[in-house]
Amino acid sequence: MEKIYPCLWLDNQAEEAARFYTSIFANGEIRETQYYLDDIHKPKGSVLTVEFSIANQRFLLLNVNGGDDFKITPAISFFVDCETKEELDTLWHALLDGGFALMPLQEYPFSDYFGWVQDQYGVSWQLTLSKIPQRISPALMFANENFGKAKTAMTQWTELFPNSEVQLEIPEGDYLQQALFTLNGGLFRVMDSPIAHEFGFTMGVSFCVDCRDQAEIDRLWDNITTDGHEWDCGWAEDQYGVSWQIQPNNWLKLVDTSNLARAEAVTNELYKMKKIDIAQLEAVYNHFA
Repeated sequence: MEKIYPCLWLDNQAEEAARFYTSIFANGEIRETQYYLDDIHKPKGSVLTVEFSIANQRFLLLNVNGGDDFKITPAISFFVDCETKEELDTLWHALLDGGFALMPLQEYPFSDYFGWVQDQYGVSWQLTLSKIPQRISPALMFANENFGKAKTAMTQWTELFPNSEVQLEIPEGDYLQQALFTLNGGLFRVMDSPIAHEFGFTMGVSFCVDCRDQAEIDRLWDNITTDGHEWDCGWAEDQYGVSWQIQPNNWLKLVDTSNLARAEAVTNELYKMKKIDIAQLEAVYNHFA
């Protein structure tokens, strides 16, 4: 299993957003662009996904039309540690352009310099002065019916994924003000919010898990969907409403466009699945060998 990375659902803005993010964050790089192989969801040849990295954090942008179920909300934001005030200010003003502040940039009891901003694409970012090199970590807020469940979720996830551990817990009564933990070596945060919000977790932000074999897919899928929900094409929703894409790590090979007919056949086979069957996809792939 490779490091878990976030996928953002953007309506027709994936390329533009990738260029924007890689231009303002440290070590920005666009790594891979995939295109639609059919006309089912968008015109054939349109951009399907853009993969990029910023501050050594991998992201995937999904270029698909969606409704409210796929709207990005502040329930999952991205926490950005900044080394200097100048660096933080530059990021803040870039992200604020076309967006709006959820919490103004200022001093708080928990931080000398902090702000929470939602950018022009609907993605929200928590910026804080940490005096360490720029670092990005997904932050999940447990509110409304999920309030008080942050620690339980963190415990379940760290037990489910390998190379995971709790690094820091800041309790607030029986709840978590904030906690820091790793999932397969990647940094994550959770927090409980007692405030009622008009949003929650959606498929707008999901987490991609690239699995090495079918046994790993089966174990994760069965665990996540036991009290959750199975969706198409390897998408699984857990009991808290957080979405995970449980997929094989050789997916890009299986849809390699050096053979368009083969890539289209593999993709059409994927459309028939909920939990991904690697052997069945590879059988279709090998039919064209």
